[in-house]
Amino acid sequence: MALLAFAPLTPIEHRILAAQQGDLSGDALLREIAASNLYIPSTDDVQEDGSRFQPVLLDMEGAPYVAVFTALSRVPEDMAPHLLQAAGSHFFLRLPPGYGVIVNPGYAAQILVPAHGVTVFQKDLGKA
Repeated sequence: MALLAFAPLTPIEHRILAAQQGDLSGDALLREIAASNLYIPSTDDVQEDGSRFQPVLLDMEGAPYVAVFTALSRVPEDMAPHLLQAAGSHFFLRLPPGYGVIVNPGYAAQILVPAHGVTVFQKDLGKA
């Protein structure tokens, strides 16, 4: 699958490119993603309390990854009928065990965080 070109639209997207070029560690990038707003497609209508949220799951390497985006304009219109906007830290802390995260799927600057990486990151976030 050909990946879409990626011209940064937000400050976090500039940081993603910096990480890809080796100018920022993966750990530092995750902390910055946690401090950013994320846009998470949902197949069900998300309520104000967060109930009915059903994230779009992509199968990556035989494991489920939740699709998230760093800019609203990056979310494909046909991916899901609903959308949740959340602070990255809230999103990561609420993610149940066993799920990875794919940031900006389909773009040249996509980031994969496997389930075990999410678990470690959640522990780090819980200490902050």
